[in-house]
Amino acid sequence: MPLTVLVPELLVPGAVEGLRLPALEKLIARADATRLAVRGAPAWLANAWCAPVPLPVAALTLAADGVAREGHWLRADPVHLQVEGDGLVLRDTGVLDVSADEAASLVASLQDLFGADGLEFVAPVPERWYVRVPAGELPITTSLDDALDRNIFGMLPKGSGQLNWRSAITEVQMLFTNHAVNLAREASRRLAVNSVWFWGEGELRTPGALPFTIVFADDALAIGLARWSGAKAQPLDEAFAPRGAAGGDGEALVVFDQLVAPRRGGNRDAWRDAALTLDALCFAPLASALPRLGDVRIVLPGPRDTAVFTLGRHSRWKFLRARVPIGTHA
Repeated sequence: MPLTVLVPELLVPGAVEGLRLPALEKLIARADATRLAVRGAPAWLANAWCAPVPLPVAALTLAADGVAREGHWLRADPVHLQVEGDGLVLRDTGVLDVSADEAASLVASLQDLFGADGLEFVAPVPERWYVRVPAGELPITTSLDDALDRNIFGMLPKGSGQLNWRSAITEVQMLFTNHAVNLAREASRRLAVNSVWFWGEGELRTPGALPFTIVFADDALAIGLARWSGAKAQPLDEAFAPRGAAGGDGEALVVFDQLVAPRRGGNRDAWRDAALTLDALCFAPLASALPRLGDVRIVLPGPRDTAVFTLGRHSRWKFLRARVPIGTHA
């Protein structure tokens, strides 16, 4: 079975320098390397599935969260906006650790505030919230990844319908300021959920390409794309089962997303520990399995483009190629 391995948030400039991943570096040394003019894992996934632009992230991840529904959807993710200098810097749910009860209470308040405007809020999981909006009211937005840890000035939603999305964000901030959930969080010295971030606009239409017959992932976007296209979606840990990524028919995608949470949380030590664990527990076994695999692609998206390393059946003989630090490819 041909295998593609996607690793988001590994080629992080500044963080990856000095990091050595022996098993991955061994694989890359034997591979044929190319670069794609695609920036970030979501863009690579969209490109692989020939998905519409902009990518309807909200509708796709809602399907992955088990609540697939028709309509025009936005993500309305819980965030913390922090005053820094003259601006507001966005911190996402990765550093908030929102509980299910907190999410339910805050989303119920959002529904009470905006229900008369035709908005419908749902929170199937604590860290991902959604809102369905009337036709013609979807704004143009900035993705959470692009806004994360940046001043949000100039990144707020821009709509052309009746709803004023910038005013809506201000209303959310006012609503959450003295909300019981945040008063309790602040009393226990936890960051307040003081806003939401609207992004990922769109609706699900007729599926396009079917690049993979099976997807092993815990990442909601990859799962949503798999279900949208009719591919089988399996939990990541089943990729290493006897009939996992190396034992089935068709083409498989494995998404190693263990680096995403520590990267978003700004925890560099945890990120490096996760990278070393990934190398030992995932890439070392992959190197051993090469003789019984078909072609293997290792896809490493970065902030500027995406590095792709392809290993064929004869790659195992290219053992004389020099290994270089993984940061060389960032």
